[in-house]
Amino acid sequence: MSLKSPKERIPKVSPFVFKWMMNLYPPFLFGRIRVKYVSDDFQHIQVIVRKSLFNKNLSRSVFGGTMFAAADPFYALMYWQNFAHQYKQKVKVWLKSAEIQYRKPAMTDLTLDFRITQADVEEAKQAIESKGKYTKIHEVQLIDKEGKVSAVVRLEPYVGLP
Repeated sequence: MSLKSPKERIPKVSPFVFKWMMNLYPPFLFGRIRVKYVSDDFQHIQVIVRKSLFNKNLSRSVFGGTMFAAADPFYALMYWQNFAHQYKQKVKVWLKSAEIQYRKPAMTDLTLDFRITQADVEEAKQAIESKGKYTKIHEVQLIDKEGKVSAVVRLEPYVGLP
């Protein structure tokens, strides 16, 4: 199975453009979700959820839906950009499943640190070449300003041929 098809435009963006596109995305903009850092290789992304009037619930903690939204797209997008930049390959990515476990109310800003490894990317490439698709469960923690875990999200991105 060939990964590359001729004449196909590969949708790759720079880390700078990616960051600004995500920060202007309305659900993130109004949810006070901000991409703070994107590594040049798209294997590390840091996201901040700023507690504000727009994302507080009745208990004055950060709304759980905002926390979940902050975790949702990044692993899939990291694979998408890794395939575009490293292999010049267009892939279809989406979040196949997700599960959140709330540990404590989020009373402060939150930080999410997303990481994939080069081994993850190579494993995905091999799986797509042999099976046409790849899935793997990744985990991200939402850490408050005191360094305590407010929630843990398990995400399973799907990466496959378009």
